[in-house]
Amino acid sequence: MVIDNNLLLEFLEKMYLIRQFEAKIYNFAERGLVFGSVHLCIGEEATAVGTCLNLKKEDYLIATHRGHGQEIIKGSDIKKLLAEIIGKETGLCKGRVGSMHLTDSSVNNLGAQGIIGASFPVSVGVGLAIKLQESERILISFFGDGATNQGNFYESLNIADLWNLPILFACVNNLYGMGTPYDKTCNINIYEKAKIFNIKSVSVDGNDVEEVFFKTRELVDYIREKQRPALIEMKTYRILGHSAFDKHPYRSKEEIEEWKNKDPIKKLENKLKAKKINSELIESIKKRIDKMVTEAEEFALESKYPSFDNNFVEE
Repeated sequence: MVIDNNLLLEFLEKMYLIRQFEAKIYNFAERGLVFGSVHLCIGEEATAVGTCLNLKKEDYLIATHRGHGQEIIKGSDIKKLLAEIIGKETGLCKGRVGSMHLTDSSVNNLGAQGIIGASFPVSVGVGLAIKLQESERILISFFGDGATNQGNFYESLNIADLWNLPILFACVNNLYGMGTPYDKTCNINIYEKAKIFNIKSVSVDGNDVEEVFFKTRELVDYIREKQRPALIEMKTYRILGHSAFDKHPYRSKEEIEEWKNKDPIKKLENKLKAKKINSELIESIKKRIDKMVTEAEEFALESKYPSFDNNFVEE
């Protein structure tokens, strides 16, 4: 399929925004500005961009605990998002939830779940609500490979199929459940699990943003037309550890370097160069994003922490 250069540049801009945003959080974590754990998606940017750019604003999102990229592409303000992650009053949830339970009603982000697999029954409930309201909206529900070994994954797929719910189950398969390789826990591909329940499913290269985008578009169109669930498995890799504080001793340097060579941003940059896209244009995009992230950093750092006597709910 022929793809417009402007769309390729949009892919690059969005992926670079996620990369720089996550790098800033990592910097904050090293400086002791993040309270508790934080999980970053550096290396997985194409999975968020390729999927969420196919959504409408009125569609619903359930992100993962590693979901900053998903939340950014759905439309959340990066200033408020960064402020929330470091517990500031100006954050999306007024600094009360931090990274793993973010919600943003302004863009129909229904929130991440800190418990692995907890999103599946929630997703079924949201899908049922959409169906009962006879809405044209859909839900995209993200999860990781490790969550697919939970019993409620199978139960939820069964109900989604049985009730014909408009849900896109989006698996970000970064090959590790914390420190355990997926292939040490299961011998079947994740997308094949959905086929057991007659759910349309595909597996794609999660580091190829074009492939993710077009396969997601096919599934989204299918869900809207048929009012049926679908599943996409995106095989990718998190370059950093499970959390910002995980030094990942369970992975070899050679493995990490191999996946760095498959970096989704580098892959797209090489394609743009092959298409003779002006390098100055690419650099101008990067400078604009760097400025946005710097402004978000200043906003977050200058914001105040919540007062102990300040109620979360406004009068």
